[in-house]
Amino acid sequence: MAKIIRDPIHNIIEVEDDALALIDTVAFQRLRRIRQLGVAWLVYPAAEHSRLTHSLGVYGMSKRIMRNLEKNSTIFKLDKKEKNLVALAGLLHDIGHAPFSHAFETAIKNLGGNFKHEEMSVNIIQECNEISFILKKHGEDFPEKICQVINNRYSNPHVASIVSSQFDADRIDYLLRDSYMTGANYGRFDIDWLLKNISIEVSTFRHSEGETVVSVDSKKGLNVLEQYLLGRHFMYAHVYYHKAIRGFEVVVTNIIKRMLEKEHKKLIGYNYIKDLYSGNISMGAYLKLDDFAVLTWFRDWYEKTKDPILKELLYHLFTRKPYYKAIYPTDNLIEYSKRKEDIMNSFKNKDEREYYFQEDSPKNTTYKNLYIGELLNEIYILRDEEVIPLSAIRESIINEAKDVLKKEEIVWYIKA
Repeated sequence: MAKIIRDPIHNIIEVEDDALALIDTVAFQRLRRIRQLGVAWLVYPAAEHSRLTHSLGVYGMSKRIMRNLEKNSTIFKLDKKEKNLVALAGLLHDIGHAPFSHAFETAIKNLGGNFKHEEMSVNIIQECNEISFILKKHGEDFPEKICQVINNRYSNPHVASIVSSQFDADRIDYLLRDSYMTGANYGRFDIDWLLKNISIEVSTFRHSEGETVVSVDSKKGLNVLEQYLLGRHFMYAHVYYHKAIRGFEVVVTNIIKRMLEKEHKKLIGYNYIKDLYSGNISMGAYLKLDDFAVLTWFRDWYEKTKDPILKELLYHLFTRKPYYKAIYPTDNLIEYSKRKEDIMNSFKNKDEREYYFQEDSPKNTTYKNLYIGELLNEIYILRDEEVIPLSAIRESIINEAKDVLKKEEIVWYIKA
């Protein structure tokens, strides 16, 4: 008997018994306490939504995509077990996220640490008894198959693409949800019409001929597909890579960096941070980490530390006072090097050089064509009797503007 969940993006999400059992686990409920957009709430005050709401949205959208593919296709038939596989992979795809979502993970990576949320998701799905017990009711190999779908390694690529591709339930949900919750409407698109015009077809393109792929009808769906991709481009420009948000992410990175560098062993949470950084954190310890726990640690550190750098960083995070100002350096290599050298020489000591200047290089490609990514990860278009990749459609504005639809820049964050 399905339960009903009301959602501001998808209205009604029907949740089956096995999904409900997974939602009620400790590991999944932890996602309530992890914000979807990290520290973006410091810039967009309403961006308080969690990884849990996004995961429920991906679950619901996965089922909706499958329903439309079945309705619109003559060659797409999934049995109940494979439908469950796709839907539950959508539900669990983000279960391994760290506190502050990508911000915390990026901090660990930038400091040379060994952590990937995708690997942690796999560990939780396969090793957390509460999760694996529920999944193994569908078969002993079901947890492994869930991980294959999430990592796009499943034996049927077009099935895995529903959860993990350039046009998938994950991206559809986060674009619509993040647009709604931030109030930045760049990511909105006509999802109803787009889903009405998708189907499973056999590729006629010479490099993937005979492969079964998800495709979009060219005459009816191409423009809304372009709307979806353009929305993703503008959401990166105005939300995900917003200079103030990235500036606060730099603050979080430097808080973690200072904590590890000075070995503040007496402060609460130090061992968790160190183990996470080294990649040796236990499953039980990891599942205790969420935004609430880390913010409590930050408050405790602020009150107890005698380290002026750590205290200053924490002060700016808690008071929402930007610690850095963003500067976009020149493209001229000689001028760039000279200006950077002058800035570094203006600092009095190592601490100032380490914490008063940070270089950021955000990169994003709106659409990875067949020359960049894997061919089967393309979005395919049904045009007359042809089933070909979007990047082979010359008249698409995505291809005409492909050089513009790339974001790659360098930003300097200098203490304000």
